[in-house]
Amino acid sequence: MRSAACLACLLAALFVGKGIPALASPALLVLAQSSFQPYINARFGYRLDYPADFVPQGESDSGDGQVFVGEEGAELRVWGGYNIFQATPASALQEELQRSRESGRRVTYQAAGRDFFVVSGYEPGSLRIFYLKKLVRPSLEAGFELVYPASRRERYDREVEAIARSLRLADP
Repeated sequence: MRSAACLACLLAALFVGKGIPALASPALLVLAQSSFQPYINARFGYRLDYPADFVPQGESDSGDGQVFVGEEGAELRVWGGYNIFQATPASALQEELQRSRESGRRVTYQAAGRDFFVVSGYEPGSLRIFYLKKLVRPSLEAGFELVYPASRRERYDREVEAIARSLRLADP
């Protein structure tokens, strides 16, 4: 009987709205409020989900991708292309690490798998974080890069994980 009364009080508090902050952490509330929209690139056959509050800037003239702009200067770039140099994930990773060094980026994470690589770290000055993932197949490549303020890391670290999981390249 006592547990039924506790449950009734809990449900009443939820309906009134006074119990929500005590029951859910701010991180869970932010995650629950997050929503994503699909982006599908017909030319190169890839897709990913981007945060719904990001504003699409329009498909590129060549049809290979798009830029999405978020709050506080966050920017998501997505692209696809032909793998004309027959890059592998390992060789493409090495090229990206070289580009990062040349541009003054500080790489703090790198990984390569059977058909992808990831590079992440800080832009020069350490005020912005970048995360780049690229799928590499024998004939096609597709990738994205999210650059965001380090001060908003809690939000964007979660969202970049979701974006990375959603990136898909059509089967050859």
